[in-house]
Parts: sequence; C-alpha cells; structure tokens
Amino acid sequence: MRLRDPLASSTLPLRSAVGDATLGLVVGLLMWATQDGLGPVQRAVAVAVGAALMFRRSAPTLMIVLAIGSAVLQVMTREIADVPSVLYTVLFYTAGRHPMRGVRFGALAVAVVGSGVAAAVYPYASFQQPFDDGPGLSTHILDFMGIAALLVGAWAIGFVVFQRRSVEEARVAEQIAELERRRVVDLYDEQSRRSSLARDMHDVVAHSLAVVVAQAEGARFALDASPEAAKDALAVIADTARQALADVRSVLEELRSTESAAQATRTDRDQLYDRMRAAGMKVEVSESGDGDAATPNLVRVSLAILTEALTNALKYGDLTRPVHIDIDWTAGCRMTVRNALTSQPLAPGGAGHGVTGMRERAELAGGTLTSGAVADGWLVDLHIPEGHP
Repeated sequence: MRLRDPLASSTLPLRSAVGDATLGLVVGLLMWATQDGLGPVQRAVAVAVGAALMFRRSAPTLMIVLAIGSAVLQVMTREIADVPSVLYTVLFYTAGRHPMRGVRFGALAVAVVGSGVAAAVYPYASFQQPFDDGPGLSTHILDFMGIAALLVGAWAIGFVVFQRRSVEEARVAEQIAELERRRVVDLYDEQSRRSSLARDMHDVVAHSLAVVVAQAEGARFALDASPEAAKDALAVIADTARQALADVRSVLEELRSTESAAQATRTDRDQLYDRMRAAGMKVEVSESGDGDAATPNLVRVSLAILTEALTNALKYGDLTRPVHIDIDWTAGCRMTVRNALTSQPLAPGGAGHGVTGMRERAELAGGTLTSGAVADGWLVDLHIPEGHP
C-alpha cells in the first residue's frame, strides 16, 4: 500500500517533484564537497537540509521534521553549519505558500521562535565565544533581526505568492460562475423562444386547419345539392390557406430575425474573448470567410458551442499557454478550439454535461462535433455544413 504525505498537494506535477529532488540532491552534494573543515554534525545538517529541499513539496511533513531536527541538532551541539542554515529560507518560503492554513502560520511561529533561539545561541557557537564570555544585549538583538529578516522574510514572500494565487483563483472562479450564469440565461432564452414559436405555430396552424376542415366537409356535402355553396366553401378554404401561409412566413421571418443578426453575434464573440482575456486566458483567434453571410441560427449555435469550449478551457486548461480558435465560414461553419491541459485545474472534476450539450447543439443544427484529448492538449472540432438553417 502506497503511503502518501497528508500535507502534500494531490495536484503536484511529476516534473515539479523531480525538479525538487534534483535541486536538493545537487545542493546537498555541493555543500558536502565544497565546505572544507566541516565536522560530522555540520555534514549531517547539510545532508538533512539537502534532503528537506528534495522533498519540500512532495513530502512537506518530512521537510518539516528534517528542518526542525537539523536546527535542534545545531543548537544542542553549537556546531553551526552556515550555508545549510541559509538554505532554511527556501524551506520557509515553501511553507509560507502552502495551501493549508495550519502549515503556513505554524511555519511563521517556528520562524519567529527559531530566530530568537538562534540569536541567543549563535554568539556562543563553537567557533566564537564560550558561554562564560557573554555578549551584550545589542548583539543578541542584531542577530535576531538579521536571522528573522531571512527566515520571516522568506516566509512572507511565500505567503504573498499564496495570496496572489488565491486571489487569482477566486477571480477566475467568479468569471466561471458568470459564464455559467450567462449560459443558463441563454438556454432559458432559447427555450422561451422555442415555446413562443410553438404557441404561434399552434395558433396559426390549428385555427387555419380547423377552418379548412370545416369548410371542406361542408363543401363535400353541398357539392351535389348546392354547387354555389360548395364554391363559396372552396373560396373560404383558399383564402384561409393563403392567410395561414402568410402567418407562417411571418413567424419564420421573426424567428430568423433578419436585422443585423450576424453583426450582433460577432459582437458577442468579441465580448466573449474580452471576458476570457480578463479572466487570465490568452486567446488567439483566426477567422476566415464571411461570417455576416452565415444564417443567424448557424452563428448562434457556433457562439453557444464556442462559449462552452472556452469555459471548459478556463476550468481545466493551462492558462499560461494560449487557446487557439480557428473559425472558417466558407462553407457553413468549421470551428476548432485547442487548449493545453494542466495537472492543477482551477475547477477539477466535471460530469461531462457540457460536452454532451455541445454535441447535441451541433447535431440539432445538422452538424457534428468531436471533443477529446490530443497530443498537445484538448481539441473541440465543430463542423456544420452549408445549407442547414
């Protein structure tokens, strides 16, 4: 059964753990090889600090044990290892940016208390004064200020890095929530339009067909007995059918909304790109063909799928690398959205409903959509051929 440090991050990339191990190993070997005249205690401290550097993020508990153990060993023996002691700053920086509050502020307390203990012991180190030759209070104060500047300062830098990341994650989470809200509103508006269209079509078709059926039945029975009445009924049927056809065309014309629909959706795309860039995403867009000539429904469907694809890229993608968007309006709509993946997503998890929704939208518009992992990240590929409404 594999043991795992409870303080370790579950999303630490393998390359980061390997980098820490390599750095700690190299630094430990250099300290061992280049520091002439080190005693056994000082060499043990160098090894402990090097090991702490190796496991500072993959096993923070071991880092803490090695750091405190090596510090206590120096205090008890008064054998101070200067270079390894300076490297405590890296360990306190790591603890200052740890995601757990207890680790962060526990490290701060250790830094303050440790600075006081080190300031009290350092003047009596084996290469300086004996205990019976006590230095003045000012010496202890200056030593405390210098050591605290290193340890607490390194912790503070790590803490600031943690706070900035937390603020950035909160801001991106807010952007994601806003995008989700907009998507729900768009779905509601779309459903409302469908319901309104269904009501209008029902009113037109049901009324007209009821009149046509009634007049046709009357004409059938009156055809032999009263040809004139049958002619009048047929005239009513023709007038009703013409009026119904005009009403249906009016409803469809309203649905298509011919007044600058493509221009409005192009503005929506620009606003979408601006929102994503404000959330920290790097967006690179390439568009070809005449988007203004596309049908409103085609542009609307492509915008909805683009919104969902960029939302997923924001949730699960690597925001340090750009998202590439290619849209070709030459024959219908061909759109690809490609983004890099990260092992530390801003919103881990997901049930896959977004991808299913994109695929359903594409199929209803007469097109196809594929979404999945590729060699360099994640790819969403939409194709809606020309000729579909």
